[in-house]
Amino acid sequence: MPIVPASSAALYPRAYQANALVRAPLKLTHVEARIFALALGCIHQDQTELPGISIPLSRVMTQKKGGSVYETIRDACKSLMSKVVSIEAQTGNKKRFTAYSIISYIDLNEGSGFLTGNFAPEIKPFLLQLAEQYTHVEIETLLTLKSAHAHRLYWLLKSWDDVGLWEVDFETLRKQVLGDDNDVTYTLFYDFKRYVLEPALRELHSLGWVVSYQPVKEGKKVKSVRFTIPKPLAQLGEEGLPEQAVRNGTGARTRTGEKQMSLALTAELPTLQQRIVTRLQKLRMTVAQIQHVLAFIGDDEVRIAKLMKVTHPLLRDFEAGNKVFDNLGGAAINLLKTEFPGLYQTLK
Repeated sequence: MPIVPASSAALYPRAYQANALVRAPLKLTHVEARIFALALGCIHQDQTELPGISIPLSRVMTQKKGGSVYETIRDACKSLMSKVVSIEAQTGNKKRFTAYSIISYIDLNEGSGFLTGNFAPEIKPFLLQLAEQYTHVEIETLLTLKSAHAHRLYWLLKSWDDVGLWEVDFETLRKQVLGDDNDVTYTLFYDFKRYVLEPALRELHSLGWVVSYQPVKEGKKVKSVRFTIPKPLAQLGEEGLPEQAVRNGTGARTRTGEKQMSLALTAELPTLQQRIVTRLQKLRMTVAQIQHVLAFIGDDEVRIAKLMKVTHPLLRDFEAGNKVFDNLGGAAINLLKTEFPGLYQTLK
């Protein structure tokens, strides 16, 4: 059984899953999805064996401590212990069905302030030393999502973002998000769209990832859903330069030379930075200009909120074609100079 850690736990910033696991039907509550994401953060891809799970309870739920919080996490742990992922494959005309448990042991200790446990050993090929056919996401991004449906849809869409287009049978999508043991909930596309799909997509849009979809009908009935998936959000690399996230999907890929540094996940700054970078890139600002803005803004949430608010009308006018800009980047800089007087001398 895993050793209860000391005062803090180092979690890795990225979570990895084989695409076969990502795309398997799985129903999770929001708290279960957060626990699963944080548990994946205990894994480093260079390890040879699955490590023990060690998660600070403060990362699972951000509310103040109390009986209701403990009971919510306890119920989520009980449910996770019973989760089974079913993976089906076919070779020629021969089908194969395999079922896997995800978690084999969980210890919720309010005294130590940690949730510890173990992954089921059989799930190892889908989580560790993944060389191809896998998806990785930023854990901080997952933790900003407020619904289980958004968690599931985020993973699913990320597993296809190298292709840019994903058409999936409606019933398959419904089971991927809601589980394959649910034959009664949101079976009509109208209900699924209203209560599952569109609310989840709105959460993804709030991250700056504007995925769109189109229902594909056969007669009057929606047969499938076609998603148009933009490229991954730009992130800051080790030298402060924007770099595209590694593509995930059906194509083979390797992680040669990839570094996975340990990170104490204590804030949502990485995700906020991603949103700023994405916004300023859309406004045609240069790498150097974006770096200067990030240095000036820092982790000041008031400044971040102000930047996103004041630049929105400019971006809206540009994308809607309401105005013609000879130099959109220059217009953005002038706007920021006006709104943030202290930024003037730092911008180049």
